[in-house]
Amino acid sequence: MPDPTDKRARLVCGAERAWAAKEVADEVVAEVEKEWEDHLGKRRMTQLRQALTLLREVTDPWA
Repeated sequence: MPDPTDKRARLVCGAERAWAAKEVADEVVAEVEKEWEDHLGKRRMTQLRQALTLLREVTDPWA
């Protein structure tokens, strides 16, 4: 659908099923991140996030 505030843009509207899938995916991501943090510890998990953020800056032109 067209964005009412920017005629060049379009808004994406997710269907109910898509939002339900996103909720499940978010839960799985949270479980994995908790498992990794339990294994690595808070400090190393923070370092991992920082390293991945730096890598994203060089690999994702849209970031």
